[in-house]
Amino acid sequence: MLVIDSSRAKAWVTAGWIVFSSVNAYLMFKLPGQETIPYHLIWVSFVLLYGLASWSRATTWGAFSAITFVTAFPLLEHARSGVIGMSECSEIVLMAVIAALLVWHVNRHQAAQRRLAELRESERERSQNREIATRFGSHELRTRLTIARGFTEYIHDKTADEETRSDAGLILVEMDKASALATNLMTFVRVAALPTLAQIDLDALIESAVRRWSASVDRVWISSASAGMVLGDAERFEAALDCLIENATKFTTLTDSISIRARADGPGAVVVTVEDSGAGIPPQDVHRVTELFHTSSTAGNRAGSGLGLPIVRAIVEARGGSLQVASLVGAGTRVTIRMPRGNLGSASAHSPFAHATSQDTGTEHPSPLRQPAAVAER
Repeated sequence: MLVIDSSRAKAWVTAGWIVFSSVNAYLMFKLPGQETIPYHLIWVSFVLLYGLASWSRATTWGAFSAITFVTAFPLLEHARSGVIGMSECSEIVLMAVIAALLVWHVNRHQAAQRRLAELRESERERSQNREIATRFGSHELRTRLTIARGFTEYIHDKTADEETRSDAGLILVEMDKASALATNLMTFVRVAALPTLAQIDLDALIESAVRRWSASVDRVWISSASAGMVLGDAERFEAALDCLIENATKFTTLTDSISIRARADGPGAVVVTVEDSGAGIPPQDVHRVTELFHTSSTAGNRAGSGLGLPIVRAIVEARGGSLQVASLVGAGTRVTIRMPRGNLGSASAHSPFAHATSQDTGTEHPSPLRQPAAVAER
């Protein structure tokens, strides 16, 4: 709702209204029998000004009483002199009641707007505090895990006892899972905060992700990107893409393929698919794998915390997009993201992928170097 906050602007508008109402009050006296139009203009302008200027209660009812008296006097005078019928004076009460109801409605609406603004500010502060607390807790947890992992690796590498070496290896695996869980929890909390929107070269972002993962995991990698520029948060979309690719690597073997494709879907949308030829998801689990903490019933020891796909879904839906999962046991899984391209003129191009260029590819990428940090679970 438009409200005049500036005291100077409010004073000028109020002065203009006083002049306007005084002219119409004068016309009511000077135009016997034709006072209806100026009469209603005074009341309508009063209600309109009140909605814009947000007066104090004392000022509002003072002006209300003054208008009632000023407009009632010429009507009663004209009725007494026989120019108009006495029944027309009923408008004095009628207009006063209508104006009072409108003032009450404006007050109620403004109070609701203030309450809504307070709730938004309160939620923003809570979200900020949650993120700070989660950042701190996640950082502290990962620091402790890193220290413990260093000592465990030392024991694993230096011990001559095979049983101790095996136990240390198991501990290292569990520490890696705990570190990945802390990272995913941090990502999930950050999705609730407002995104930083910028122009993203989606093709370049996808090709960069494929290069990182193909250097880390030995699969048959296929990529094809022709989506172009979109408006979004590059960091969040990269996190979502990493979650999907990590999922695909966990449920495939060396001979399986993983394809990442992006294309335009009309002038206003893009479609991104991540498809693998791996283990697949049972039909009864497909519609639930995007729910928080839910994992596939056949995931076995590959099951994680169930945060990966919910993170992807939250990121995509926050941008007004949709997520679909299709799968067949023994044949693989396809995850499809469809989201709006966005108004590219509404944000500056400060994304790390804003000025990069990429070409459509259909290539295979081999052999492991390092494992990316992002972890996702079906």
